[in-house]
Amino acid sequence: MNLLSAMETSTAKKIKFLLTDIDDTLTKDGKLIPEAYSALWDLKKEGIPVIAVTGRASAWGNLLVQEWPVDAVITENGALSYYITENHTIETFVFPGTSENSDPSLRRAFEQSLQEIKRAKAAQDNHLRQYDLAIDYAETVSPPLKSEEVAHIISIFEKEGCRAVPSSIHINTWKGNFNKKEAAVIMLKKLFSYDEKDADTVIYAGDARNDEPMFEYFPNACAVANISKWINVMTHHPRWVSSKEYGWGFADIVQTLISKRNQQDS
Repeated sequence: MNLLSAMETSTAKKIKFLLTDIDDTLTKDGKLIPEAYSALWDLKKEGIPVIAVTGRASAWGNLLVQEWPVDAVITENGALSYYITENHTIETFVFPGTSENSDPSLRRAFEQSLQEIKRAKAAQDNHLRQYDLAIDYAETVSPPLKSEEVAHIISIFEKEGCRAVPSSIHINTWKGNFNKKEAAVIMLKKLFSYDEKDADTVIYAGDARNDEPMFEYFPNACAVANISKWINVMTHHPRWVSSKEYGWGFADIVQTLISKRNQQDS
């Protein structure tokens, strides 16, 4: 990874879209950092479309796409997306082939995980989810589950043919082939006629292991500094990293991007 401050002006000037995680990228301890929210408005003023991409429940997306200056919100790690049309109405998009979270194999793995790892909890927003289920291992569980406990939970879901990927607070679990990257590409194409050969026109900001598909795919992916706690267990790393953590790091990413985009060519 390279420090964000080393990003070339020519790279910044190519950026047309910004995608971002929410938890521990825009927030800290579950609260939205004021500088991060202000940075979203700065992007809107700059004319850079923003898509939030989160593991949070689908109901969050319905709210955030209305109240935040974003063009779309992808929820449940890619299962369900909300976006605003030209007529200012909210539309939804469900990733093809997605199973609802009533799937028996998903439910079996979920219950088995809670039985075998006693300190694990059902995430508090599961009643707002439609396609995935989340296990809380670090949001209200203190101290967080150990890495081997997280790995054990993941193995339970994999044996049932399900996906399980940790965010910074939850283990998100689902039945289907979607992830953040697959859903993000679909939404970029749907809303902005995005061409996959132009992946370098997108910045993604993230902080955790469920962001790896984005880090792998987008050559100008960024991370906030608190990614340091996961970096040794990740296969795919972002190209750029802020020197600041959490929402302050996101604000730094946005400020650096806008500043470099507006520099005069020498």
